[in-house]
Amino acid sequence: MEREEILNTLQQLGLTLYEAKAYSSLVLFGPSSANDLSKIAEVPRSKIYDVLASLMSKQMVEVLEERPKRFRAIQPEAIVKSMIEKKEEELKSLKEKVGLTLKKLKPLFREEEVLNGIWEQRGEKALEVLDRLAEMIERAQSYVYGITRDFSFSSRLREAIKKALKRKVKIRVMCMGINKENFYRAKWYYEQKIPIRVFEAKVHPRIIVADGKEVCIRLDADPSSRKFRFRSIWSSDPSFVAVMDSYMKNLWKMAKPVDFKNLKF
Repeated sequence: MEREEILNTLQQLGLTLYEAKAYSSLVLFGPSSANDLSKIAEVPRSKIYDVLASLMSKQMVEVLEERPKRFRAIQPEAIVKSMIEKKEEELKSLKEKVGLTLKKLKPLFREEEVLNGIWEQRGEKALEVLDRLAEMIERAQSYVYGITRDFSFSSRLREAIKKALKRKVKIRVMCMGINKENFYRAKWYYEQKIPIRVFEAKVHPRIIVADGKEVCIRLDADPSSRKFRFRSIWSSDPSFVAVMDSYMKNLWKMAKPVDFKNLKF
């Protein structure tokens, strides 16, 4: 094992770099005086006695009553076993503390609290809307219907979609048309084997419904413009979601499948 690897391992077990250097040198080269050890281990002379005192307090080094005094390493097998047991105890204690902490935090993040109320956003921060859509898809267990214009995306949204597909969530995407500008973004969905359909409409709100439990709608102030202000609302109100869920499913039935193989621009 290379020296660097030995030092890294000892540090992972809780030693400082100087302690690791001093202890490993005593093991490899045998008993040494403080001055000799300082040179061998490359530990500053101003630090070597503090380092040795620390190692002795950890019962890793003992002093030989000679003149000059020499220091000897306790054999590593017993030492390492003891250090690992200490780390395991620390990890066990940490797990218990984390468990108690999660129990205390759990009421703040109940699913029913996440899925209640109305969320509204005004402005131009489209990424916040995409994050909201990603959250919905991350919670989805059965199906998701969405209407898009530009097939806008974020890395988080795409990752949420991929994970949802692995969970066997059925994702259905509708749009008002595929053109030269959005073709490659739309093709990404096609490559994920997500069905895409087109319905005839000049303008239409962007909508996503998940599991018939929640809905998010984006309303543009000026849908014909690429630079516009918008309002996005999200809700889990059962009656409102039921209406939008039914609307999206019926729209999907009326929309026409997209044949990417024959699309040319």
